[in-house]
Amino acid sequence: MTQAAAPEGAALPYRINDADNHFIEPEDLFVRYIDPKWREKVVEFVTDADGNRVELYACKPSKLAASLESAPRTEAELDTLARSTSVAKAEEGAPRPGDGGARAPGMFLNRLNPYRKRNLAERRALLQEFKRQESAWGDRDGRLALMDEQGIHAALMFPGHVLGLEFEFQDDVDAIYANARAYNRWIQQEVGYAAEDRLFLPAYLSLADPELAVKELERVLKDGARVILLMAGHAHGGRANPRGGRSIADPIYDPVWARIDESGARVATHLGATDYGKYGADLSENPEHTLRDFGGLQWALFWGDRPAMDTVASAIMHNLFGRFPNLRICLSEQGCVWLPYILRKLDHAFMLGRESRFGRLERRPREIFREHFVVAPFPEENVPRVVAEVGIEPIVFGSDFPHAEGLAFPADYAAAQLAGLPDDQVKSIMRDNLARFLELPA
Repeated sequence: MTQAAAPEGAALPYRINDADNHFIEPEDLFVRYIDPKWREKVVEFVTDADGNRVELYACKPSKLAASLESAPRTEAELDTLARSTSVAKAEEGAPRPGDGGARAPGMFLNRLNPYRKRNLAERRALLQEFKRQESAWGDRDGRLALMDEQGIHAALMFPGHVLGLEFEFQDDVDAIYANARAYNRWIQQEVGYAAEDRLFLPAYLSLADPELAVKELERVLKDGARVILLMAGHAHGGRANPRGGRSIADPIYDPVWARIDESGARVATHLGATDYGKYGADLSENPEHTLRDFGGLQWALFWGDRPAMDTVASAIMHNLFGRFPNLRICLSEQGCVWLPYILRKLDHAFMLGRESRFGRLERRPREIFREHFVVAPFPEENVPRVVAEVGIEPIVFGSDFPHAEGLAFPADYAAAQLAGLPDDQVKSIMRDNLARFLELPA
């Protein structure tokens, strides 16, 4: 592995635990690991007549037109990105979130954009360094070495394309499970679910079919999965209602939650493609729009905050933790600005005596949240303001590396975004809270 780009600021006196990092999966993993009988439903990449790599879901082009995360590959891409990363708001024709294609860590940030204060030649040199570093992004040993250079002890490592399975295959439950099994097999055989107790790749689980969900859950737990990844927001509606949904705390899923609760495995959700755009039909928006097509209203309402709030609200208000008290859930790359608002709303409903549909709440929702959830803010959100409302315990650091919306230099976050918090609270966010969540040694 090549030497990583030098960090911007001073190193922390302890190593970071990162709740939102990304391991770049090989584009052929589904083809290699899917059950042969489901081969016609596989996720795969092909080269079209124009030489472009196209992602296919059961032979149909991706609705998101996404491609694998990568550093700039050509000299032309280096030059284009070196110019476009110098501005906080992308110029016309420049890359933007949701477009797919070549990316550079930090290029969509504002205050923490690592290219902003560099001249064109310096930006180009930094991009070249990330290009050389890319081989470590999806290699177990290389990634552990890169984490050492970045001052990261342990990290939740999220995928890219498995997060879109329930969106792309909304009407094909068998395809969801066939490709999820392939993804989980790839982790188990080529990386490991918890390599050296540092590299935590969550096993993906869909709730679209409760019986298949329990079966896959049992398999991944047997293979050593420590974290289970679920789609954020409402669950898939199932074979009979694929365009609908259910609360994740609906008792129909109790066999799944009971097994997770018993095992001690942790649960994570992550920003990803959902069908929430369908609600745009009620607001004069196109319900068929996907992420890259979202206008401002759709982006604000349907992309990150709404699924995160639905996850928290349904789990708490439908009494999931009253039935399964050992559950712990991490919300990654879904921000935190919505958190004080939703907790105030849930507390208010509780104080008014509004009942849960499934059981009875014995404590204020805010208290339940603090015991059962941790949340990774977006890199440039005002964390001290949220801490003042909800406390320090639920907040964990997430770099989103190596994504263009993420931190190029994760250790810089403490000084840049947590200034003014006491040192012990900074350490809690940067290390201790996620260590507790993952049950890592002190």
